[in-house]
Amino acid sequence: GHVVLWHTFLQTTQSPPQNNMADNTGNVLPGATDFDKLEYLCQRTYKAQAVWFLNAFWDTIGEREAENLWNYVHKAVEIDLDHREAGTHLNEMEAHRLLESFDETMTVREMRTYLRQHGAIGERVKNVPLTHWWIAKYKADWAVLVNAPQGDNKEAIEKAQAMLESAQAALNEATARANEAANALRQAIAAEDAAKAREAEAKAAEAAAVAREDSAKSAEAAAVSREQAAKSAEAAAKAAEEQAHARAEAAKASEEAAHTRKEELAAKEIELEAAQAELEAALAELKAQEDAYNAKTAELTKKSEEGGVVSRNRAKNELAQHLAEDPLPLRRAKITMEAAVKKADRARNAVATARVDAEAAAEQASKDRAAAEQAAAEATSARQAAEQSRAAAEKARAEATAARQAAEQSRAAAEQARAHSEQAKAAADAARQEAERQVAAAEAFLQEEKAKPGQAYGALWWIERELFEAKKYMPTSKGGIAK
Repeated sequence: GHVVLWHTFLQTTQSPPQNNMADNTGNVLPGATDFDKLEYLCQRTYKAQAVWFLNAFWDTIGEREAENLWNYVHKAVEIDLDHREAGTHLNEMEAHRLLESFDETMTVREMRTYLRQHGAIGERVKNVPLTHWWIAKYKADWAVLVNAPQGDNKEAIEKAQAMLESAQAALNEATARANEAANALRQAIAAEDAAKAREAEAKAAEAAAVAREDSAKSAEAAAVSREQAAKSAEAAAKAAEEQAHARAEAAKASEEAAHTRKEELAAKEIELEAAQAELEAALAELKAQEDAYNAKTAELTKKSEEGGVVSRNRAKNELAQHLAEDPLPLRRAKITMEAAVKKADRARNAVATARVDAEAAAEQASKDRAAAEQAAAEATSARQAAEQSRAAAEKARAEATAARQAAEQSRAAAEQARAHSEQAKAAADAARQEAERQVAAAEAFLQEEKAKPGQAYGALWWIERELFEAKKYMPTSKGGIAK
């Protein structure tokens, strides 16, 4: 900043080039001739040349043109990239830039012509010190310049200069510390706000993770309960399945036996059907015989009651002989045959019914077993999914807790950094107050010295002007001025 620039500038203007010349603040220029003295003056820094010129011509030129000389010095420092505040002269190109920046109409050649005409320089001059320019610009008597008194207040000037340097150094340090503290405080506050935001987000995420974990645990417990119920149902189903399989095996065996019996019965049935057909044919024959017997009985009975005696008697004898025959074996054989047919039908129907029932029982047992296995598999999948969800929720909760702890640590660190920054700001404020006190003391001393006769008013003005610049970096509430 400008304060640092001026502090460096002040330091460099206190020591002349190492050529056995007096220091820049000396009241007398060394040299056997005025020409030597001017050459020595031109080897001083830009600032030292300006102060000497102002002191020499304060009443005629200095007081009126002091601000312009100030601007010339600062522009020269800006142009002189190699030497800055320690510079003593510009080259011709740099000098042209300087003159152009102030819209000066006089050229470097015209300036040198003027100086040669008045004996200030020789023929071969390559560089342009500011003193040469001011002599030509203001038509100043250079012999008067190099021999002009610089006031009898050298000690006061040196004291004021020291006070200025001390104030500027303190102000520089205070400003730097204040800027650093302010930046650190802003960064700390921003970091603290960000850390608090992250902490709030982490706490919210942790709460959500805990809620998800609780939900996952509840779901897991429900899944475990369902799994246990499913396992119980599965065990029961397995037992029932085993029983059903046993029954199915038995039914299968029975079925196979039934099939065998069915086949046997089918064959038997065919046989029975054939036998039945034979029995029925036999029955039909028996019935036909019985009908014939009964018809003959009726016929002989009728004949025994009608016709002549002889014919009736003959019919009676035949009827008696006919009735003497026994029809009971025929009836018994018919009854036995009918009973055998009915028994065969019942046996065949019973075997077929038993086979169908066994097949249905085996099929139902298989369905029950498959349903139980599916229910158990679904319950196991649900439990595994619940376990995974619970594990994920626990992991998320752990991560959220870690994030919350990290955010709390970050927030604590940010608060600590803010506290340190506030302390640094307080120390910087105290340093600034001390610098402000030193500036005020330097101003008071300058005002006191300016009131005394025989002063180097140019030097005092310059110091006061530097104080004015320094006050641009002080708060306006503390006597500072706007930039």
